[in-house]
Amino acid sequence: MIGRSIPAGVLVASVLVAALVGGAVAAGVTLVVMRQQARTNPQGVSLGSNVTIKEEDATTTVARNAQPAVVSIVTDAASLTHGSGFLVTTDGYIVTNVGVVANAQTLAVLLSTDTKRHDARLVDYDCTTGVAVLKVDQVSNQPTLALDTSADLTTGQTVVVVPGAMAGGHGVSRGVIGSLHDSLPVTVSWGPGQAQMSNVIRTDAQVDAGASGAPVLNVGGQVVGITMTATSRGQPTHFALPASDLQPEIEQIVQGGALVVPSVGAQTTDVGVEAAAIEGGAAGARIVTADAGGPAAGAGLASGDVITQVDDQRLDDAHPLAQVLRTQFKADQRVTVTYTRGASSGQVQLTLEGVHPACR
Repeated sequence: MIGRSIPAGVLVASVLVAALVGGAVAAGVTLVVMRQQARTNPQGVSLGSNVTIKEEDATTTVARNAQPAVVSIVTDAASLTHGSGFLVTTDGYIVTNVGVVANAQTLAVLLSTDTKRHDARLVDYDCTTGVAVLKVDQVSNQPTLALDTSADLTTGQTVVVVPGAMAGGHGVSRGVIGSLHDSLPVTVSWGPGQAQMSNVIRTDAQVDAGASGAPVLNVGGQVVGITMTATSRGQPTHFALPASDLQPEIEQIVQGGALVVPSVGAQTTDVGVEAAAIEGGAAGARIVTADAGGPAAGAGLASGDVITQVDDQRLDDAHPLAQVLRTQFKADQRVTVTYTRGASSGQVQLTLEGVHPACR
């Protein structure tokens, strides 16, 4: 099954755009994103006794309930460059992806609850996981969306993408989860130009520039992912960041105003199970460089070593190092790291350091 587009509120979007053009606020934090399109066929489930629940019914319900909490984020008022996001607190904290806000000329938000342009500020972000949190001040009683942190997604599961009102023609889109735990090399506008996004969700729902940062919802209306558009291996692509990975970081940013994550003190690249089998090595996180004076270097780890396990948690496609550290460990925690070096393996103990995630 392939995603199907349902028209959004064009009149609402037009009013919001008119409100926006009146001004802009410099933010110091525009990314050109690519467009990928898909289509689908409607299907229904027969329950007998002439009762049929159609997928369109579930999509309509989810979209109707979610739309009040979804926002448009304008990053260039002159060209109306924009993405999407969604409210997670009633007082104006908004979740999106870092690609939406990177190099932004403006940070303004259009809420569905009024027709004003609201200035926004970037609270914090993580280029490794792709999450970013914004804040709109002097608002209250806003509708919100809840994250599904169960991590029990399955391929073939129906999901609904609900972008902000400015997304225009594509509007709400339904699709299915095609794959889980993918790892993608992407071209980015932050850092050195290339990044590896790990443990991402692939879906055939329509996602374009205006929908980047929009929530991906299950049929219960919970957020299971955040859409992101990028270029991978020279081709436009889209994927979703899993909500279960991002929830601890979102909570930390909202509650503390800044993000500190545990680190082994090394730049690493994920080695998936298939890649490990082809290479004849182990799955895990290969050390590219160990920071001088950092925990990994201090414990004797070096470039080329592959970290395969932290304490009792093995690393694999569903459990990349960054996600494991952020969701299961804390800064200053003493851990046992299992690693391979060529044909041999070993263990070292080190104390995780607390760092702000760098955009390298």
